[in-house]
Amino acid sequence: MFIGIFQIIVPCCLALFVALVACEGTATDTKAEETQQEAKESQNLEKRGLHSSFGDFHGHDFGGSDDHHHHEHIKTITIEKKVPVPYTVEKHVPYTVEKKVPYEVKVPIPQPYIVEKKVPVHYKEVVKYPVHVPAPYTVEKKVPYEVKYPVDKPYEVKVHVPQPYTVEKKVPYEVKVPVPVPYTVEKKVPYEVKVEVPVPKPYTVIKKVPYEVKVPVDKPYKVEVPKPYPVPVDKPYKVEVPKPYKVEVKVPYPAPYTVEKKVPYTVEKPIPYEVKVPIDKPYPVYKEVKVPVEKEVPYPVKVPVHVPVHVHKEEHHDHSKRSTTTTNASPDRLAGDPMSKPTVPC
Repeated sequence: MFIGIFQIIVPCCLALFVALVACEGTATDTKAEETQQEAKESQNLEKRGLHSSFGDFHGHDFGGSDDHHHHEHIKTITIEKKVPVPYTVEKHVPYTVEKKVPYEVKVPIPQPYIVEKKVPVHYKEVVKYPVHVPAPYTVEKKVPYEVKYPVDKPYEVKVHVPQPYTVEKKVPYEVKVPVPVPYTVEKKVPYEVKVEVPVPKPYTVIKKVPYEVKVPVDKPYKVEVPKPYPVPVDKPYKVEVPKPYKVEVKVPYPAPYTVEKKVPYTVEKPIPYEVKVPIDKPYPVYKEVKVPVEKEVPYPVKVPVHVPVHVHKEEHHDHSKRSTTTTNASPDRLAGDPMSKPTVPC
């Protein structure tokens, strides 16, 4: 019995040893394929069945065959975690922008003001042309020389000014004039005044009649003028003109004294302009909405009131037969009348 068991175990161990050696040679080739398969499985995240986790059942026997062996496949699951990374966020911050708005500035102009007008002026220009001059000729040269004129020199004049001196200031005040009330108002109304002027009749009328008057006029005659003729021309020379000079004159005046000087300055004029204020979040706006409200107004309502009606009953007595006679009123009206009584046979 032990010999049979030994014969079965020994070939199985030999087969396992040969399979392990063969698997080690092919392990390096299958690693690259396994990594690619694992990457695809992690992306697709497909769920495998029992055939992928426990191996392939096709062509295998649990009885221990020598040709085929079981290879277990290990499944890897990759978990992706989101790690927060800092990044820049641009936020819109409103700020005021100063805008220059042009506006009209009124400049005071003195009235009346001076208006300068350019008027063309004609001036004569000296034109030089050759003139025959006999030689030799005398040339007079004017040499300027100093001429002293007696001039009165300025002298100081002292004016007595009392200190302190009085200053008269005119202060306006109201003057009340008595006016009678009521007062008469004289109004001049023009009217026509006829004045008779004595005129002699008949009177003479002088009438001016134009007539021709002959004035003797000498006829023009020819005058011979040699052309060109010599014209004496004086050469320009310098003429000294006395120039004004400064003369210091001392005038007494109180010291210190105020001097008013007009200094131009800018005047800022506020001009309203639209300013848009940005609002970040929407805010509720409450609007008054008119809702119709029914108001109870009392009004007269006519309610029918039952009025009792007197009905006259007529009874006919018969010896042979006693019976009740019907009334003129309808049974419905009698039924609704509280004052009416039901008819009972006698």
